[in-house]
Parts: sequence; structure tokens; C-alpha cells
Amino acid sequence: MDTKKKQSVIPIYAVGLVWLSRAISGHLSSFGGIISTIVLSAVAFVVLKIFFPDKVEQADSTDKAAPNVAKPEEKKQPEPKQDSTPKPEEKKQDEPSTGNPELDAILKQGAQSVSKIQALNDEIPDFKLSAQIKQIEILTEKIFAYVKEHPQDMGQIRQFLNYYLPTTIKLLEQYVVLQNQGMRMGNIDEGMKKIEDMLDKVIVAFQRQLDSLFESSVVDITADIQVMEQMMASEGLTGKDF
Repeated sequence: MDTKKKQSVIPIYAVGLVWLSRAISGHLSSFGGIISTIVLSAVAFVVLKIFFPDKVEQADSTDKAAPNVAKPEEKKQPEPKQDSTPKPEEKKQDEPSTGNPELDAILKQGAQSVSKIQALNDEIPDFKLSAQIKQIEILTEKIFAYVKEHPQDMGQIRQFLNYYLPTTIKLLEQYVVLQNQGMRMGNIDEGMKKIEDMLDKVIVAFQRQLDSLFESSVVDITADIQVMEQMMASEGLTGKDF
């Protein structure tokens, strides 16, 4: 805000009137009359200045109209064109990558199945049943871990992968649906009992599936032991020579 001082004109008018009246009355004809007129006008000016002081006004600087200067119109920069060429879908980091597409697909299905079993187990409060499902989960993880290390044995789990595992998950999903009805009676109770009894058989089947994968390993172990025993015997390193 700018301040502007506005001087009062009344004291000035009063001084003018003093001189005018003194001139009319003839007091300005002598030197002494002029001096006395000066004194009177000074006194009148000071007294009236007290009663009619100068006014201070605030002037808003924004009131001053600035000249309208036309700004040059800015040219809009053209937006960069988006590349519409379809890009290949980036592979997720959490997906297994072994360099073998068939093995990758099997391991991905296995990971999804294990996650589904875990999620279903979280929805089942029954302690005994939950322990059975946990055992199924562990066996499933072991089967896929073996196949990852021995991809040449992928063919041995085809039936397990395409039928036994998805059917087991389907039974657990049906159990959760029956359980969530909040009552065990009639058909609901019968269906839940059948699934509960079936889980023991599922565990045995999964155990045998895992065990069968080690059949070739046991054959190799047996062959290595036989060769080692024959070499030890031929060199007299067996216990019979002592």
C-alpha cells in the first residue's frame, strides 16, 4: 500500500484572508504594518494547522491500471506420439524360468496348486483336517521340487498333475462350501464325512507318487553299491580278510 499526504487548504486560505483584510485596512502601507501582518498570518496558519491537519490517504498500488501488453501467444508443443506397436508381454519375475518351457509350465501349475491348497486350509478350522491338508501340501511341494531337479522324470507325474492334484483341490473346495453352511445334517454331513475319509487315501497316494519318483535313484544307488562291493572284495578290503 502507498501513502499519499493531502494538505489542508484552510490554513492557506486564512493566511490569504489576513493579508487581504490588512491591505484593505491600510496596515500594509508601513514597514511595521507589514511585519505585524506577517506575524498574524503565521499565527493564524499555525493555529488553523492544528485544527485542520493534513490528511494521510492510502493509495492501493493495484488501482493503477497497468497498460495491457499483449503477450505473444505461446505455441503449444506437439504431444509425443505414443508407440502403438504392441510390445511382447514382460515375463513376471516370480514365474519359474528353467529354460525348458514344458518344465516351466509344470512348475507354474504346481506353485498355483500349492497356493490354492494353502488358501483352502486357512478356511478350515478343524484341527485334524487342517493337519491332513498340510501334509498334502508338503507332499505336493516335494513332488514338484523333485521334478525341477530331475526334469527327465516329468512324464511320471502326468496322471498326478492332470487328475489327482486338481481333483483333490476340487474336493477341498466342495468341503469349504459344505462347511460354510454352518450345520452338519443330512446330505451336508454325509458329503463332509466322505471328503474327510478320502483325505487319508489322498495322502497315501501322494506319498506313493513321491516314492515312485525315487525308483530310478534307488536303482542307481544299488548299482553303485554292488560295483563298490565287488571292487572292495577284489582288492581284499572287505571284512572277510580280517
